[in-house]
Amino acid sequence: MADGDVKDLYDGGFPAWALPPDETGAGFARSVVKAVFGTLGLPAELTYDTAVALSELATNVHRHALGGTAPAGLPELWAYVRWGKRREVVLKVYDSAPWRGTISPGPLRPHPASEGGRGFEVVAALTAEHGGRWGIHRTRSRLGARPVPGKAVFVAMPIPADTPPPAPKPDRLVAEEMYALLAARGLGRMHGSYGYGMAVICVRAGVHIWIREDSLSYCAPGHGTARHPLSDAIEVVEQVVQRCEDLDAPPG
Repeated sequence: MADGDVKDLYDGGFPAWALPPDETGAGFARSVVKAVFGTLGLPAELTYDTAVALSELATNVHRHALGGTAPAGLPELWAYVRWGKRREVVLKVYDSAPWRGTISPGPLRPHPASEGGRGFEVVAALTAEHGGRWGIHRTRSRLGARPVPGKAVFVAMPIPADTPPPAPKPDRLVAEEMYALLAARGLGRMHGSYGYGMAVICVRAGVHIWIREDSLSYCAPGHGTARHPLSDAIEVVEQVVQRCEDLDAPPG
């Protein structure tokens, strides 16, 4: 199952794929990376290293995140592009396993004689090699009958500076697309309005998004206000979903 077309990535698409929860997931992840990077015309070495990193994340989901139990939501793979000051392609592997906090390389490092357990170290090394970044955050699923809380491990790789960006979208269209993406994640308490040259999306108490002609910004309790270019609309949607999940998480 897939939602969206990889061909739409250049123009602000946000495709999602169902990631096989078994040993075939690694190969599937590699094929998605090749399709994404091929569509964007990115270098072969960057494509290869990112494919290796994503296959490690897919393998980790199969071996550890699912834990041999029936998950509330099946794994997913997402992709989008940021065209603002930080130009990068972002890929995320979602699973519905319980949140265990941020990833720290120290506790995860296996014994030197071990033949496995180095997946996150591989991901960290490959992203650092290209000046990219990686991490983990709470989120909600995108496929299936209803959104399911979980987490996403992401890899973000830089796009060559000479890659031409797409034509900018009108701010009202950006607002409509953001509203639709948030509604699809089950944030049903929100409402939106447009007037005086600005769109406002009220997601929940204390979480608001403002879309203007040349920029967008959002606020969330404990994080203040963050400002982004319009081309970072999907990144802002992802951050807002993360903030909402963090607010709903049990203490401790």
